[in-house]
Amino acid sequence: MLKWLRKILIYTCKMAASVESLTSAVLAKMGASSVTEIVSTLPSALTTDANISAAEMELKNGRMENAFHQLSLSHSTLLHHRMAQRLHKPSRGSKDEDCSAAISPDSLQTEKATLATTEKDETLSLLQKLPSDWSIIQITSQSVGEFSFRKIGTYPPTPGLYISRCSCGSQPTITVQAVTAPKHEGLRGIVQEVELIKEENKIINKDYRDQQQKYFTKREELNNRLKCVVRSMEIAWLRHWCCLLTGSLGARNQQLLEEATARIIADCKFPLTETQTELLQCIISCPVPPERTGGLELGVAFSMRASVAALLYESVRSARVKDLCALIQKEEGLLGQLRRAQRNPVILVLDKSIVSLPWEMIWVLRDQPVTRMPSLRMLTLLYQHHSCRSSSVLVQGIDSSKGFYLLDPDSNLPRTQERLRSVFDETGWPGITARRPTHDEFQDAITNQDMFVYAGHGSGSQYLPGELVEGLDCRALVVLYGCASVRLAPRGRISDPWGVVLNYLIAYCPCVVGMLWDVTDKDTDFLTCGMIRALQGKDGDPATPLATPPSDVALLVARSRSLCRWYLTAAALTVYGLPLQVIN
Repeated sequence: MLKWLRKILIYTCKMAASVESLTSAVLAKMGASSVTEIVSTLPSALTTDANISAAEMELKNGRMENAFHQLSLSHSTLLHHRMAQRLHKPSRGSKDEDCSAAISPDSLQTEKATLATTEKDETLSLLQKLPSDWSIIQITSQSVGEFSFRKIGTYPPTPGLYISRCSCGSQPTITVQAVTAPKHEGLRGIVQEVELIKEENKIINKDYRDQQQKYFTKREELNNRLKCVVRSMEIAWLRHWCCLLTGSLGARNQQLLEEATARIIADCKFPLTETQTELLQCIISCPVPPERTGGLELGVAFSMRASVAALLYESVRSARVKDLCALIQKEEGLLGQLRRAQRNPVILVLDKSIVSLPWEMIWVLRDQPVTRMPSLRMLTLLYQHHSCRSSSVLVQGIDSSKGFYLLDPDSNLPRTQERLRSVFDETGWPGITARRPTHDEFQDAITNQDMFVYAGHGSGSQYLPGELVEGLDCRALVVLYGCASVRLAPRGRISDPWGVVLNYLIAYCPCVVGMLWDVTDKDTDFLTCGMIRALQGKDGDPATPLATPPSDVALLVARSRSLCRWYLTAAALTVYGLPLQVIN
């Protein structure tokens, strides 16, 4: 027996040596020294697991910037390839577009360089090019290797996460935190549950429309199930690390927070690292859920001790945790004000496995300006494209008098026409009702107007296909109020999910507002009415958050969710693109 075991061991060692030798030979022919080097140079959908594994090693060694760089390479590789193709084609702007709107050779080279960044220093430089009041929250799923080649239609268990929190500007800061997967084995996968809710939502919209009692009962059940999913995301998944998802405070409030943090650290009997200090600021200023606003005992203390314990890598019962919590409680008067303060924009960068979830409904992001972008590289490219053009809506602001609407072009939503016609008439915008637009009419609306609102079925791609949108230079804020208008759905087992919203981002669209899944026409119509009036600067119902509409588009969208009767509709509402402002 021992003789056979020895032979097997010798054979295994020889095989390992042969594989290592063969790998070295292949790498040498490719001019690379390691697989990691190839992954960094040629990021693709097939190399994302290698990027994530490399980030894990970097994080274990305390190199957060390197870890963030590797994680950023794993996001939206298919979109990067499509955008690279677009950069090698001439722009197809509107017929009335003047020559100055075309991309200059220098700008084109800058955009190509932004998209091609593969080194850590290049990644950090992308953060330096963005406004200092923006916070980028990149959320990446930890690798679940055995599920990488799962059958289509099946879902892996809820994964662990890497949350990367980045401040922008000349001196960017980066914090990367590993978050473990939910431990409760009886918990159904969060992504799977959302997909099941979406499928059942389609069924009741189709089968129960003529049975009102059953329809409302089933819809209320789905509402409650989705609320439970969001609660599971907060309590079982993100837990005390929800604090990493908040936006930065305004300059004055940030100064007060830093002073309070300095006082806490000065009285602390043990030192904190720079990273721990940044995390401490997030923890002590984290907004409190609406149901926990009864003071420190009912609110902050719920997760404060767990957060501090994780910060110090100690038990919640340790003396150091208790001492630090006591010092934080001394500053409660000021910290309570900061937790209720308005936040600066958050840009969520979500990986392909979790992009379908309603992250904006998490309590720390409610009533906050939140937009989504597929990757840091696409965010920087889009910002550079618009910030250097004086005529862009990013620079000038959105002129609410310059809009165009497309209302029920298939002419099969008579009640939608009835509810929205007068609202659109009040705007004074040109538009089309109950008629299919030509390609030229659609293109002219999104390239020459400041705002384009679509109210109909789907995303409107049946009137202007995404492949045609890609070649344009889109100027308008695009609002697509149709079912699943900004949904990203997988097309195959490996490649990134795709949707019309990515076609618009390739076309340099500054901002797209739409729905993650199917919604009801009546609820969406009420939402559309309220948002159109708010975008026009008209005060809403005094009892609603839109009583005095904000000029920030992302914040206006966040507050518009309160207009929805159904939680399913509110949770579907999402913003992609750059934070924009409306001028009236």
